[in-house]
Amino acid sequence: MNEMIDNYIQIFEQLKKEMKWKVTDSKMLMMIAALYAMNRKNFQFDRFFTIAEKIKSRAGYFSYMRSESRYTAAAILEVNYDDPESKVSSLFELYEEMIKEKFNRGIFTYVSASVLLQIAGDHDYHSLILKARETYDAMKKEHPFLTSAEDYPLSVLLASEKSEDIIQRNEYFYNKLNQNGFYKGNNLQFLSHILSLNNEEPETSILSRAIFVFDSFKDKGIKQKVMYYPVMGMLALLPEDEINMDIITSVFDRLNQEKHFKWQKDINLILAVSFYVKDKLKQPGLTETSLYTTIETILQAQQAAMAASVAAAGAASSSN
Repeated sequence: MNEMIDNYIQIFEQLKKEMKWKVTDSKMLMMIAALYAMNRKNFQFDRFFTIAEKIKSRAGYFSYMRSESRYTAAAILEVNYDDPESKVSSLFELYEEMIKEKFNRGIFTYVSASVLLQIAGDHDYHSLILKARETYDAMKKEHPFLTSAEDYPLSVLLASEKSEDIIQRNEYFYNKLNQNGFYKGNNLQFLSHILSLNNEEPETSILSRAIFVFDSFKDKGIKQKVMYYPVMGMLALLPEDEINMDIITSVFDRLNQEKHFKWQKDINLILAVSFYVKDKLKQPGLTETSLYTTIETILQAQQAAMAASVAAAGAASSSN
């Protein structure tokens, strides 16, 4: 894992140097660097920038993909495909298909389209989009004030599951976790969705592990912030004997000591867990499970969603 973190720091430094006039918030560069490092993808700035410019040229004049968000989209395409430029048109086509099914125009729909591109493979995209819309509407019905466009990527992932009781599973986790010290809100809903993606174990076992992770944060002196709930969920998808908070804490401390990152402690914690989970996916026992692909996709979707939130916040402040 040290090699992964070394690469992350090197890629970030290169991005910071090359893009100081193009990206206003270094948090987005952190997400992009993490995508390359976690996927062990060789980073070449010229190639990355070429893909981003192709995305910009394909986008309409008022498209979100003409903004800084195109850089995250470029990173997602490059870490997932040998021929990322050929996937640019597919990304826009899937986006427009989602718009036809009444997903709102915006950054999170592009993130969802990129998730869809990864998980659908040769399957029928349209039926998966319909299922995602149905899943999102069911989520909205249960939590009308919590559910927003930020939940689009998870609705796509949930729709890809063959489980018929996915919403009931969400509600089980949401309510039980709340009874065990988790605060209600969108992050708890996100965590509940992540846990629902594991249909290989009894709900009680998954719940127990999520509470174990929650308590482990406190034991290590890490505040149990609601923004950490999603990565707690990713940890809870791992077998309990694979969860080592000592290693996560040491990675967290290392990132906090880096001059570029010392003011970004929340993101450092989220990335420390993400790096750890990604490293654990190399375990032979995990690569053979269907959860392997699920966790891989959640990791990328979360990085993209965080970058999208940074971009959305930046767009909102500039319009004000």
